Amino acid sequence: MELGITWFRYIPEWKGNRDLDEGEQLSLEIRRMRPLDTLYEESEDSIHRWRDEHLKRWLDNNAEEADNIRLMPIEVLKLLKRFASHTRGYKGFVFDGVEKTDAIDIFLNIPNPTTSSQTDSLIMEIARVLGETANMTGDEVKNFVARLDGLPSAAVEAV
Repeated sequence: MELGITWFRYIPEWKGNRDLDEGEQLSLEIRRMRPLDTLYEESEDSIHRWRDEHLKRWLDNNAEEADNIRLMPIEVLKLLKRFASHTRGYKGFVFDGVEKTDAIDIFLNIPNPTTSSQTDSLIMEIARVLGETANMTGDEVKNFVARLDGLPSAAVEAV
């Protein structure tokens, strides 16, 4: 039995993405969370230090953007940190004609509903996949990804 797959390619369902031609689809690589990633609660100070270090270019870019980032609730910052540390290899994420590949840049710029539930947002779909695959074996992740894509899956090479 394959117990652990580190990275796998995911094609989101969001806005009918899977119905598009392969070259037009959004896709990304997701790193399966380990128990270590889910068994601890980070302090607000730790999350704020992460924000100040990893979002520095946005904090230094302009005052309005910096204010918005500093006002983000701690739960949003935790989600952003998890998103940034467990995703990579973005394909098809184009903003103003430029393809973006940086997880933080994508998180900060992706269209997001303003409803409180956020159930139909791309960010929450990815967060759900992170949660759903956290306790799966490697074989279960392969089956999960195959079920979502309709194609057989394989682990992505670690970089």
